Amino acid sequence: MSGLNIIMDLWNLLLSQRLWFFIIMFIASSVILLTVVWFERKAAARVQMRVGPYHVSPWLGGYLQLLADAFKFIISEPIIPKGAHKILFVWGPAIFITLAFGASLLLPLTPELRLIKDVNLLPYGLVFSLVILLLVSISVVIIGWSVNNKFAYIGAVREALLVTAYEIPLILSFLAMAILYGTLNPIEIVNKQSLLVGAILNPLAFLVFIIATAMATARFPFEIADYEGDVATGPYSDYGGIFLVLSFAGGTYYATFSFSFFATLLFLGGWALPSYVVGPWPQDLLGHLVLAVWVFLKVTILMFLFAFLRAAMPVLRLDHTLILGWRGLLILGFIAVVWSIILRILGVVP
Repeated sequence: MSGLNIIMDLWNLLLSQRLWFFIIMFIASSVILLTVVWFERKAAARVQMRVGPYHVSPWLGGYLQLLADAFKFIISEPIIPKGAHKILFVWGPAIFITLAFGASLLLPLTPELRLIKDVNLLPYGLVFSLVILLLVSISVVIIGWSVNNKFAYIGAVREALLVTAYEIPLILSFLAMAILYGTLNPIEIVNKQSLLVGAILNPLAFLVFIIATAMATARFPFEIADYEGDVATGPYSDYGGIFLVLSFAGGTYYATFSFSFFATLLFLGGWALPSYVVGPWPQDLLGHLVLAVWVFLKVTILMFLFAFLRAAMPVLRLDHTLILGWRGLLILGFIAVVWSIILRILGVVP
């Protein structure tokens, strides 16, 4: 009887929504990041009349080049510069990538595939996910401060200034959608986008969120804190080996993934598929996987947009970016909130 109980416990574990959620998120995010980085390099190379990644897996167009680069850095000797704050220098990149990826784990992938099992706690998961995303840039400041390098200090200061420029507009865009939907439950938010997605109902909030995301993740034209032509990669100037993989190469792209996942649920309808009904878990396991693929497709499209900016956009000056944040995005954020209040009063969203 005890052996049968053990088998049943193992079977229940294998069919656990939380286990499937974590495995799917880890595998899918890794594949998406590999694809996005490959696309970013190829797009930039095409615009600049270069070949881009090619020699590693030429039959795939150099698709596996990122894995070769990551392996090279991982086996390299980790060096801690003299005068650096050793604890923050070592743990800063790990904190960075943990926060960047951890924010996405608080959001549901489908109505059943989620880490937070209690439905009543889902609104807190949405809010804490946003808070963690805002803390990601703070970890970049810590990374830059821990290095005994003037370029790292300059990059850290620039990152701190950028945080003040996009943080309030980002919160306002989130607040606008929370007012529009009348709830902070991500499942209810997705269900209310069955006909019209949030990006159509409140395009100003969506625009503010996208621009603020580009600022938060140092995507062009806001690669100011770590612009190689200006401050020699800024906060990451003295980082190499596994530290560089976790911070500049890993944390930045995982933060972009989490922001894109957040935007997918808030503005692009998440897993909502018209006239597609999914049964309970685990009886309709395939149906939930279809919804997960639908979510990841939207996330990938958003990340492709941010990746393409690298090839198409120049880098803005810091003062121009701060003006854009404090004058442009802030005003648009307040207008987005007012627009959501008007739609809410008119009863556009049930």
